[in-house]
Amino acid sequence: MWAEFARLIIRYKLAIIIGLVAVTAGMLYQATGVRLAYGLPQMLPEDSPTMVDWRSFQNRFKEESTVFAIGIEKDLFHDVESFNAWYRLGRKLAHMDGVDTLLSIGSAFDIVKDTSKKEFVIDPLIKGPVGSEAELDSIQRKFESLPFYKGLLYNGENNFSIMAISMDNERFNSTERTEFFGGVLQVIEDFETETGTKIYYSGMPYIRENLSALVKKELKTLLLLTILITITILLIFFKSLKPVIISMTVVCMGVIWSLGTLNMLNYEITILTSLISPLMIVIGIPNCIYLINKFHSELNDHGNKAKALVRVVSRIGSATFMTNATTATGFLTFVFTQSILLVEFGIVAFISIMFLFLLSILIITITYSYLPSPTGKKTDHLNQRWVVNLVNWFDRLTGKHRPLVYVLTACVVLVSINGMRLIETTGNIVDDLPKNHTVVNDLHWFETHFGGVVPFEIEIDTRKKRRVSQSKVLEEIEATQELFRKDPNFSKSISIVDAMKFIKQAYYNGDPERYELITSRERAFFSDYVDNSNADKNLLNAYVDSTQRYARINLQVADIGTIEMDSLLAKYHPRIDSIFNPKRRLQDSLLAIIGTSDDGHLVDSLSERILKRNSSANRVFKASLQSEGSNATVDLDSIHFAGDTGMINALSRAVDSTYLGVLITGPSITFLEGTNYLVRNLFISLSIAILIVALLMAVVFSSLRMIIISVITNLIPLLFTAGIMGYFGINIKPSTILVFSVAFGISVDDTIHYLAKYRQELRLTNNDIGRSVHLALKETGVSMVYTSIILFFGFGVFASSDFGGTQALGILVSLTLMVAMFANLVLLPSFLMSFEKAMLTRWFQEPFLTLLDEEEDLELDDLDFRVASNEKTKEL
Repeated sequence: MWAEFARLIIRYKLAIIIGLVAVTAGMLYQATGVRLAYGLPQMLPEDSPTMVDWRSFQNRFKEESTVFAIGIEKDLFHDVESFNAWYRLGRKLAHMDGVDTLLSIGSAFDIVKDTSKKEFVIDPLIKGPVGSEAELDSIQRKFESLPFYKGLLYNGENNFSIMAISMDNERFNSTERTEFFGGVLQVIEDFETETGTKIYYSGMPYIRENLSALVKKELKTLLLLTILITITILLIFFKSLKPVIISMTVVCMGVIWSLGTLNMLNYEITILTSLISPLMIVIGIPNCIYLINKFHSELNDHGNKAKALVRVVSRIGSATFMTNATTATGFLTFVFTQSILLVEFGIVAFISIMFLFLLSILIITITYSYLPSPTGKKTDHLNQRWVVNLVNWFDRLTGKHRPLVYVLTACVVLVSINGMRLIETTGNIVDDLPKNHTVVNDLHWFETHFGGVVPFEIEIDTRKKRRVSQSKVLEEIEATQELFRKDPNFSKSISIVDAMKFIKQAYYNGDPERYELITSRERAFFSDYVDNSNADKNLLNAYVDSTQRYARINLQVADIGTIEMDSLLAKYHPRIDSIFNPKRRLQDSLLAIIGTSDDGHLVDSLSERILKRNSSANRVFKASLQSEGSNATVDLDSIHFAGDTGMINALSRAVDSTYLGVLITGPSITFLEGTNYLVRNLFISLSIAILIVALLMAVVFSSLRMIIISVITNLIPLLFTAGIMGYFGINIKPSTILVFSVAFGISVDDTIHYLAKYRQELRLTNNDIGRSVHLALKETGVSMVYTSIILFFGFGVFASSDFGGTQALGILVSLTLMVAMFANLVLLPSFLMSFEKAMLTRWFQEPFLTLLDEEEDLELDDLDFRVASNEKTKEL
């Protein structure tokens, strides 16, 4: 098949060139339309419970705004000029198109009672620029008399202030974002320049904007650096411009095709998909090295260019296809995570790598068919002394020092396993940014003085419409807010309770002592004001849904690690639930006894006790019996629960229906769950990658023993890297877990090339294992060293990234692949030599799929010469 493919390439090379140019032009056009992702990277599937809860919350409370915050270290209440400048800044920003609302000291408002109309009216505290210090003192006294704002806009301990700018979410996540948000930032920067005031920026919009800008910068920088380092290494290896130009043509077209694919699939450039372009260069160059080295090697053997080109495709075309397929498979397994972020990355990477294989075969074969045969020094790179000496050293280790190889390998494995025990799984939103980055420093400023900035939402489901306003529920919401009041990880909480307190204070003419919940006896006095006023509705709508069944407590949490966030949830969720459902613990323990006890009398007694003490559960339980056709008026004493699973389940459902629902959600929770989800599923994807690669090798080699030693050989570098991560405190997180799947898919390429050549040598040496191992190492060693060095420095370029995750990915993959080179050039041959006949099975010699088949090559000799003759005739 591959011989026929080679013949077709040479015969129809002009048509293929035209086709490649046309497709590349089309892909280039598509690449110009690729878009940068503006939204938060979504790590969870849409149908995951956490995402479903978050989407429901957003729809229920119309959570469509994006809040951006700025802060200053200045006491505005003791500086008229600074106060007026802050006020004018707020007014200017508030009137910008795309800004929904703005809240600051300068835009703070009071609620006043209009007794003539019996309604509440919003009254701005500041009507315009302040004229004197006395006026400013008056504003300060009024502001400090409103507990609603305490800790929200102004830190009384150090007199620092913040401004919260709420922007239209749809516009912020559109292509208009850069221009719009840039305009907002420009106004703030102008204020900073004019006043000489240091501004601190934070909030999810600011973090996202900076992350997007870094992604855009990364794409260009990493691409350029990868090209430069690759060209430099290729020149050192080949000492000729032609192989370098041909190789760079292949990978540059691969980059264009990958970007075109990204746009055709309607995907956006994210922190992961931005890595695909430099990856195409790093992964594509080894294809070129193997193919060009084989071409030069064949020319050295017989000097016939056409025959050499046909042999390049027919002898290692299938092997190259398999190596690309295994590498692509390492990426494709990310689709099993069902994470949109990783699925898109995996699909585009898979398609792009397979495109690279096709481009490398076609371009190298066609280009060299037109060029004159390289001679003399242009093929000397095959015999560079340092490479030959290195390969000979590997050969001596496998031949004479195998016990030392096994001892060192065992030590590496044991030390690595110990290091693996030290790895932790954690991460936070700005974890991948440099520790001294402005975003990180400003974030810490906000966390220190005003609590966190990452939304942390608590939703209360009261189970009934219009139940939120009940005094008992409001008191429970207030108790919940009190839980978080002294926790430095959280900002001040806001809920319907704060709005109700604000309204009550307004009713009592602004008396700060009246900033408390409305009592049951006071409700009648407030009814006319509430019915006639819109002021309270504007405050309440954001924290109560339209049916008044759901209430919301809004907080912001510090950007702590996922381990710390798990601890916070474990601490607060049961405490919040115990506030709203104080009977749950007792009733659940009774239900547990009912469900497991064999004592019929005890079961009936406990069931009746629950229903008699829980009137709501009693009603629900009877209603369920009635819906099933039973007599709902039957006295509970006549109902027997013992041994009746249906009755016990009905009782359990009835009790559950009486509990108020407590849901903790928000970006802080989706990020936490997303991180845990990815780590959990990426280990699954790695396992699937290993399985798929093993199956592919089974098709190629048809030997279980050979598959086992191949997998073991390539798992050892992964163990080594995991150990390094443990010892150096590199945490497992979405960006670092990629290392294992990517590295395994690439490192197994050398195994396939080596074993394919080893099997071919077995036939030529009449199953002389020692000589076959030696000859296979000599043949493939040079290319394996070259490609490993290219991969090492290519991935090493990622260490220049501004993202910690990308840095770790580059360093760890480089390290893994370098260890994989030693494993494949020393450990794998040692296994083959040690086990000898055990590895030599009939199925290994006669596989289902042939990669390198000498017999086929002998039959192709006449074909090669015919092709060469035809080419010569055409040239004449």
